[in-house]
Amino acid sequence: MLFAVFDHNDASGRPAGRQLDERLELITAYERLGYYAYQLAEHHGTPLGIATPHLMLAAASRLTSTIRLGMMVSILPLVPPLRMVEEIATLDQLTGGRLALGVGRGISPVETGFHGVPGDEAQPRFDEAFEILQMGLDPALSEVTFHGKYYDIESAPVVTKTVQQPFVPWYATRTPDKARWCARLGMPMLALVPSQQVRVLTDAYREEWASLGRAEADLPPLGISRQIVIADTNEEAKAIASRAFGLFAVNISYLWHKFGVPMPPGVADGTFESQADAHRYAGDPAGARAWVAEHARAAGATYFSLEFAFGDMTKQEIARSAELFATEVMPAFR
Repeated sequence: MLFAVFDHNDASGRPAGRQLDERLELITAYERLGYYAYQLAEHHGTPLGIATPHLMLAAASRLTSTIRLGMMVSILPLVPPLRMVEEIATLDQLTGGRLALGVGRGISPVETGFHGVPGDEAQPRFDEAFEILQMGLDPALSEVTFHGKYYDIESAPVVTKTVQQPFVPWYATRTPDKARWCARLGMPMLALVPSQQVRVLTDAYREEWASLGRAEADLPPLGISRQIVIADTNEEAKAIASRAFGLFAVNISYLWHKFGVPMPPGVADGTFESQADAHRYAGDPAGARAWVAEHARAAGATYFSLEFAFGDMTKQEIARSAELFATEVMPAFR
């Protein structure tokens, strides 16, 4: 089982510069504690994300040496595809081959609209951009030619290549068809639904993988993302989670409410406790061990992406939670 850290880097109420410095300090702490990766969400024009993620990863690359750094996800339709190829190559070079970058079309039509991409264009633009990305990252190709509806490229040289050869991006999904697509491409997969529904996706992935004659032992990570708060007592953890989730819910729903767009179900419904079984845990380490075991079994997951920081949680609360998980929960799953 692999354990990683997921982060929205949503507004905490502290000055942005201070929060960014604290996040970089936390990333170095996650590395010391043995987490596999640190992966950032990408959001724009919203308190759900206060910084440009690729710049944060570049800064973190200078402070770390072992933890993988990446996105979950980079929104392909927002950036010219060849620019994304260059940024991926640069980040992989800066990290010495530690880039763990996911790609996607984006969940918010409001955010993509800010950048000139209507919601109904996000998926077809992603499809074309992903095809260009594959060509640009192909170690055997030195230039890209592509003629599509949204992108038209003729003989564009690709100068910088990734350290990782081949470079395989991650993908986050909710559907079995996309799970099978990930399997065919050998992409690590993250699922954003309750664990019983995740099992449908991981089963679909494994079935497709086996149908291609590939060994179970060679499966890439199949993961779930969950918010988690651990403290020395159940009462302390639940108090922190309940308080911090209130601001996080405001941050995550800000644009959806501002523009009257219905939010996807389950994203930030109710209170922290109201969907704890599906997406969240707050409690002591002993309870966390049982929680991880149950969700790993129910979801068929081999990778946990844990969001320790959200809302107005302090650096000390986040660091303590991550430390308790690393020292008292992770060893049980090695």
